[in-house]
Amino acid sequence: MQFKSLTLATLLLAALPASAFAQAVVPPNVDFTASATMPSLKDPSRKDVFAVTIGDAQVKTALELTCSAGYTQFLVVRSDKACAVAGSGAIVNPANQAQLPRTQYSGGYTVTADGFTDGAGMSVNYLALGKVAPSAAAFSGSMNLKPQVTSTGAAALTKTVLENLGQGGGGVIDERVDTVDLTRLFIPSAGLPSDAGCTWSGNMVFAYQTESWFLDLKANCNNTEYVLKGNMPWTDTPGVEAQTQYDLTLTLPSAEATSDDALFATGDANSDLFATVDGISAQIIMKESKMVTVDIDGVPTETPSQVDASGQFVGTNVPVDVVRSLATLFGLLSSNLFGA
Repeated sequence: MQFKSLTLATLLLAALPASAFAQAVVPPNVDFTASATMPSLKDPSRKDVFAVTIGDAQVKTALELTCSAGYTQFLVVRSDKACAVAGSGAIVNPANQAQLPRTQYSGGYTVTADGFTDGAGMSVNYLALGKVAPSAAAFSGSMNLKPQVTSTGAAALTKTVLENLGQGGGGVIDERVDTVDLTRLFIPSAGLPSDAGCTWSGNMVFAYQTESWFLDLKANCNNTEYVLKGNMPWTDTPGVEAQTQYDLTLTLPSAEATSDDALFATGDANSDLFATVDGISAQIIMKESKMVTVDIDGVPTETPSQVDASGQFVGTNVPVDVVRSLATLFGLLSSNLFGA
């Protein structure tokens, strides 16, 4: 029965006009969940698992990252951090909302001692569907993720962030940062022929002084460039124990925001959550449990070894495929965004 249902759904999809997907008004809203289970915080020999789901009106994707911890033993023997990536995705038939299997993800990436992370080890296989033949695509480009050393590519953004934070008087107390560099990291299509995939470049800096991410990104999607700047503070959820949240605000260039001021635009924290600006916003709620104490750059820090996150990315005058690609990027960076 299941095979017959899938065949019928496939035939229905094939019978649709080719413009059916293009003609529908697709809201640029992408749901996001991530379950991070991180036993390596207490035992480096164990592997962390990050289960991510990304869904919108067109595509549903589930990814799982299984990561070993990178560490140095006896000051000589080093183990690189390695993440295996697996998962699958389906496209949504606009005629009946049936989910039709379309993508299969495989491969992984390794974070070397200097942070270099080659994206070419990940790939996606596209299943045949309707009149569309099977195919495959590979990720490409690279990331620089901080395992032990400070990223050099994000040095300029780090300097800007620390200088701005020091303007409050008394200087910066905590100069620790985590960094992510993106160098033409190509994230392939999620399965629709109209989605050409996105190439991401830029930098992300997490300042421990304010517990905020600062992002300066460029995405090239279907030959259109999107320059996105902003921040993502990590705060306790008011009135809720053991729960924190990320509040992301990324803005496109405008007459009001044409400089690095966009990185630090906060204003009133409550009203900003409801402000309408061209770009991408998100609120990700994180339920935290199983707290452990770990050493982060020489400072004992209490951190959860289990995080269950959920939220939604919303684009304003930004197409859904760009928002979807950013959500996928966040999924690939689960260890950096939700781990220690």
